[in-house]
Amino acid sequence: MPIDLEIGGVYLPPIAQALLLGVPVFLVLDWILRRLGVLQFVWHEALFEGALYVCVCATLILVMGA
Repeated sequence: MPIDLEIGGVYLPPIAQALLLGVPVFLVLDWILRRLGVLQFVWHEALFEGALYVCVCATLILVMGA
């Protein structure tokens, strides 16, 4: 069961925690993919990065729920 977090009197639901935690994970994955040259084979880079962020957040939500 995910834990509700309170920071400075502001309540953060588990989904917001996953979205915030997903940003550094996404940035590291994006950096790795750029260094490997994978993004040169992608048709629309912005759509790919958006989908990658959604996948990272969905994975974090599934892991947090376990």
